[in-house]
Amino acid sequence: MNRRRFMGSLVGGSALLASGTALARSFTAGIDYRRLVPRVDTGLPEGRIQVVEVFWYGCPHCYSFEPLVNAWSKDLPEHVEFSHMPAAFNDLWALHARVYYAAVQMDVLDQIHQPFFDAIHAQGRNMRSESAILRFVDQRGLDADAFRETMRSPEVTEAVSEAGLLIQAFQIEGVPSMVVDGRAMVSAGMTGSHEGMLRVVDHLIEQHS
Repeated sequence: MNRRRFMGSLVGGSALLASGTALARSFTAGIDYRRLVPRVDTGLPEGRIQVVEVFWYGCPHCYSFEPLVNAWSKDLPEHVEFSHMPAAFNDLWALHARVYYAAVQMDVLDQIHQPFFDAIHAQGRNMRSESAILRFVDQRGLDADAFRETMRSPEVTEAVSEAGLLIQAFQIEGVPSMVVDGRAMVSAGMTGSHEGMLRVVDHLIEQHS
């Protein structure tokens, strides 16, 4: 998915996970990944590494990447903090970003995240309006009225606004992309495949550990 004018949403839904893999081959800045200069402050204490996956619910590449990155994240070292970040390159993306952060705010991300992906890509549902999204939420057995209010809340609006600044600092041009420790951005366009992205990210984690 190519870059469009966008706003973003705050890094959320973090998970602390466990064991990376040392890789034999080397990777080159400017070819396999882009160095971020200056480094973007992650806000984490010394010794902890942040890895962020930037995605959009409507992106088929993100949908196919999701099971790979989820399986990969289960074996990360304990000092690595993994999280998703929904991008918002236009109004529709911003609406979907609000879905993500409303789910985080209400502590129902596990009931929304993958099912929302599935609704769009596996079931072919049109999730281009708030009313369609709230029908989906209601069908998940959640309080649609509360979800609507949370999507419109100042907290979610602020999350979208603050993350927009982060995504610009991360130099995100498409999704899915991954950012390691605020130091490097990796995309499938650079590595040639989703599996290649994860190999480069593993390398960068080891390099900065």
